[in-house]
Amino acid sequence: MKLILSMKVAFFCAFAVIAAGLCPAAEELLTSPDAGKTIRVFLDEGNVLRVERSSTEVFQVRLGLKSNKAEYDFSQLKLKEQLPSDNSAALVTEKYTAVNGKRSERTVRMNEKTLVFGDDNKQIGIVIRAGKDSFAFRYAIDGSGDVEFQGESTMFSFPLTNGFRLQNRVIGYEDLYNSYNADSLRGHSRGNDNQGNNRERSQIKNWNYPLLFNSADKSTWGLLSETYFDGTYCGTYLQSAVSDNKVTFTTHYPDSWEGAGQGSVNPKTNLPWKSPWRCAIIGTLADIVESTLVDDLAPECAVPDTSWISPGIASWVYWAYNHGSKDFQIVKDYILLASEMKWPNVLIDWEWDEMGNGGNIDDALALAREKNVGIWLWYNSGGRHNYVGATPRDRFTTHELREKEFAWLNSKNVKGVKIDFFESDKQNMMQYYVDILKDAAASKIMVNFHGCTLPRGWSRTWPNLMSMEGVYGAEWYNNKDLMTEAGAEHNTTLPFTRNAVGPMDYTPTAFTDSQHKHTTSHAHELALPVIFESAAQHMADRPSSFRSLPEQVKDFLAGLPTAWDDTKYLGGEPGDFVILGRRKGDTWYIGGINGKKDEREVKFAVPGKDGEVFSTLKIADGVDVHSWDISEGTAKEGDVLSVKMLGRGGFSFRLTRKQ
Repeated sequence: MKLILSMKVAFFCAFAVIAAGLCPAAEELLTSPDAGKTIRVFLDEGNVLRVERSSTEVFQVRLGLKSNKAEYDFSQLKLKEQLPSDNSAALVTEKYTAVNGKRSERTVRMNEKTLVFGDDNKQIGIVIRAGKDSFAFRYAIDGSGDVEFQGESTMFSFPLTNGFRLQNRVIGYEDLYNSYNADSLRGHSRGNDNQGNNRERSQIKNWNYPLLFNSADKSTWGLLSETYFDGTYCGTYLQSAVSDNKVTFTTHYPDSWEGAGQGSVNPKTNLPWKSPWRCAIIGTLADIVESTLVDDLAPECAVPDTSWISPGIASWVYWAYNHGSKDFQIVKDYILLASEMKWPNVLIDWEWDEMGNGGNIDDALALAREKNVGIWLWYNSGGRHNYVGATPRDRFTTHELREKEFAWLNSKNVKGVKIDFFESDKQNMMQYYVDILKDAAASKIMVNFHGCTLPRGWSRTWPNLMSMEGVYGAEWYNNKDLMTEAGAEHNTTLPFTRNAVGPMDYTPTAFTDSQHKHTTSHAHELALPVIFESAAQHMADRPSSFRSLPEQVKDFLAGLPTAWDDTKYLGGEPGDFVILGRRKGDTWYIGGINGKKDEREVKFAVPGKDGEVFSTLKIADGVDVHSWDISEGTAKEGDVLSVKMLGRGGFSFRLTRKQ
């Protein structure tokens, strides 16, 4: 009797499992190598990857790729093989030194597994990695010969309860990161169907990477992006949709009109081939801000000698005087400013080839050499891929032209180039970035890309890449009045979004106004070159403004590093406020900014090693947005310091270790 009963129980349990759609059971593929196995990756029915953090689902990944040789519909493919074949994982460990960025000494520790799907006629591999606060995967196809990719249907699915910070799809990546939930992403509009009836239809929304997301209780945060671009594939963007139980983002190739219609939408390359990594930092806000994942997944440094690469601040001839580089007297003043402020560089922007009013570019270069100030020069990247006529242009579009221009720059002792207006994420433009970096490195020229794509790991491979724009930065005070109201809050989103994936040339620190008014405080502006990481940090304001600063503020800016040994998140949340600490040698620099209109008091713990004691310089908001509260003191590691910020205000600290 007991045997019959137990058989009935087993039958009904099995029926319930099948009816609930839970059979077959998901297979755990991979975990992170930390003791808690914080990140877990499962293979669900239909060959869907499910990523969990601390046993809670973060997102799912549906895989799909199409080429002229095969269509890889993973819901129909069979899993043929797992490597390693013994159901273990390959431990990927690496230590490397970075020339610039958030941290000089870096350690990579991730578990890896490769899944091979297909049959005798076609097969494709998926390489998966999991770290303590990270997940990544890429497609891999063996074989030989040419291949053209005709589309990708990789989809990331999130629970409806997730929140998002997203940037609209804009070429140049210059827009705000606004907050969304499932309802605001649903994006319905009214329209006629094909029978002429007025019905509600779903509106497609396009988004740039990176994608910031958080769980409903904000216990888990994540940042989704892509990296490892070697010229064999295009950049992608995301299209969102909302169903009854998921928010989905599907990858999409660049649009045909990008780059003035130049270049193919479909990437073409040779087999064997591996795609860029799609990667996610998953954990806390500290994990996101401090992560170097985008660089960690990129190829190792390709520059044998990096001793000539020199991060540093530059005065910048553009923000206050749009056509200033045509005027030798204005350029001269910025060169003298850099010398007075002990900044190593000056950036002379567009139209320097038309310079007049008492001197030309050779005179400016001679003055810079006399004052021991390094020169960076602006260039238009075109080419037929943009319609911008600003000069100089057409100097970098072929290897031969690049060699010629870099040789001339070497003869003039020019240290770096700012190259602008790429305007496309197609494969040909991704290859163009790599070609420029490679040829510039051979000539020992540093590079700053503007009007460009998002950082995709190139800073590790080509450390002569000092910065990239790809941000709605201070330049926009010249273009429209949006930053007057939105600037402070926008600034608090960038450490968690755009700047989390690589160097960002926001061109910070303008105490005066250009075409449109600031509402951020002076102390807010001073904190930005600490909060925003960029190995080439271009100071936006006019010389008279910097010369009028209090001596302690000028001293703070004169000694400010732009490449860091460590970075620490000390507080805040996107759109609210942020406090970051960055270390160079034995000195910590702390920056804090308020994204809101109301005054507030914030606290942070002094970073450092056990027992360290620091002399402190505090530069904070005074009684109004144009005044300062400057004081000196002493603090030890672990002390909790309290600082008041005005609405849209900020503060900076310099913590110098006592000997």
